[in-house]
Amino acid sequence: MAKYFDFFRKPYPFNDNLTQNTKLIFLISLVLLFLLFLFQPFNISTLKKEDKYLLVGGIIVVTFIGLSINLLLIPAFLSAKKTFKSWTILKEIVWNIWIVFTLVTGYFIYFRLTGSFSFSFYILIKVLIISSIPLGILIPYNRNRLLRNHLRSALELNKYLEEKTNPTPQIVHLQSDYDKDDLSVDVNTLLFIRAANNYIEVFWMENNRVLSQLIRCTLKYAEGAFKEYPFIFKCHRTTIVNINKVKKVEGKSQGYILTVGEEKNTVIVSRNFIPQFKKLFYKR
Repeated sequence: MAKYFDFFRKPYPFNDNLTQNTKLIFLISLVLLFLLFLFQPFNISTLKKEDKYLLVGGIIVVTFIGLSINLLLIPAFLSAKKTFKSWTILKEIVWNIWIVFTLVTGYFIYFRLTGSFSFSFYILIKVLIISSIPLGILIPYNRNRLLRNHLRSALELNKYLEEKTNPTPQIVHLQSDYDKDDLSVDVNTLLFIRAANNYIEVFWMENNRVLSQLIRCTLKYAEGAFKEYPFIFKCHRTTIVNINKVKKVEGKSQGYILTVGEEKNTVIVSRNFIPQFKKLFYKR
């Protein structure tokens, strides 16, 4: 029995999203209007046209006002007092029963004031008892559903973070005019490539060390080899940089100075390449 009550003390997310609740109020009011005309309770079909509009209109107005008070005004007032911060399954069930109670009481008062429709206090109590049964089932079910969804989502996010930290190797092969100078490099470890006369010099990280190698080929060829990776960007007529490896950006008169990987590794982004660099930088 103690475990049963412990379950109802478990935390439950209270919905104090006023925008979402406003949409919910309009949706419930429209659905209720549709159901009243579809199933025609309270012998609506036998009523005169004026009485029919009075009954249906009254129910919709009472529902709209009751939901607005419970889903908009009360949460807006109590959220500032952090009343809903320690919300539980049991509190959510009681809260929903309260909402049903206020609505049914509103119907009861409205029918008594109009005097045209029969709605006894016995019916009011009966509605409350009947409504508490599905609420006692649906709210714990919804809590478990949210928990499962959030756990699954958290696992996916952690997997993404792990892949971001330890990305899958993506090898690009750079072929030199001399076979012995060929280089295969993981895009994720590449820092930058710099043109050096008839060669390019490739810089990359390996075991926390910056390594480099000269390859006899053009910078244009290297740019084409990495064209599938938008974060590998030509930032200067002589330089290609891995934007994901940029640690610091400094503004200079000639453009930007980028610190790549370590303090001593810097490259220039010339003024002509700045707009595209900024666009890619914010996407990284």
